[in-house]
Amino acid sequence: MKKITITSSDPLSTFHAQAQLLADVLKSAGVADEVAIEASTGSVVNGERVAAGTADLGFMASNWVPRAVGGLDPFAAPLDIAIVTPLNAGPLFFVAPAESPLNSVRELKGKPVAVGHADSGMAQHAANIAKALGWQGDDVAYSYISTFDGGNALTNGTVAAQFSAPIPSVHFTNLCDAMPIKVLAFDPSDIAALCDAHPFYSPAQVPAAFVPGLEHDMPALGVLNVVAVKASAPDAFVGAVARAFIEGAGGLEQAHALFRGLPAQLAGAREHGVAALAPGGAPLHPAAAQAFKDAGLLT
Repeated sequence: MKKITITSSDPLSTFHAQAQLLADVLKSAGVADEVAIEASTGSVVNGERVAAGTADLGFMASNWVPRAVGGLDPFAAPLDIAIVTPLNAGPLFFVAPAESPLNSVRELKGKPVAVGHADSGMAQHAANIAKALGWQGDDVAYSYISTFDGGNALTNGTVAAQFSAPIPSVHFTNLCDAMPIKVLAFDPSDIAALCDAHPFYSPAQVPAAFVPGLEHDMPALGVLNVVAVKASAPDAFVGAVARAFIEGAGGLEQAHALFRGLPAQLAGAREHGVAALAPGGAPLHPAAAQAFKDAGLLT
């Protein structure tokens, strides 16, 4: 029996829901007979598990991969990892109670904000946003707690806002059921500055269809999430995972809104090359690159 392990994130998180769907794709394609999905605190731990060989695949925000490979903070040493495929691109945004006087991201300066575990991709995104806004010292009052605890903190008033990963997710649905919320507006110039500074960001929209009370889609910061593998993983395994994902992209898009636009996203490599699949100089596993070439998605 072929069993593989995917390390994801909190059980209520976006990554965990996506891992369950990817598991179905890999089993249907014959890549694995059994898939175990492990919870974690997010991208940093996932990269470390994959490099150590305790997980076969790990979900990571793409911004962490170059830092992991280079052994940059928070990684204690370089990690032997590479990207298999993009997972999805989705909006990052801040929410506050509907009755809050806050209306924009810039108004969060100095306010307590739940941003996820300190070793999650969300925490790094929050740090990038703070830097882009010129916040430092007491300007930043981020609370590094889990997605679930962050929702509770927002509900009981311990924090003024919560930083949300791409939706829909179990956590976000539960939060909206627990209290009326609103999406805080990003200044378009801040989104543009972040996209110019970091190749893994792009403009995105918070879909009104998934936010009760939101009358129209709202501009947000988009991030590319990826599937990582040990760089020395066998070509046969990595190629099989990449092919299964490419062939299953259409079905994943239909199965869950987190994968909306996935086929078009993968096809972006025809125009933008490897950078569309592994941004910021992150390594794309050679067997994965070959799978994309064989599919006509990469020249």
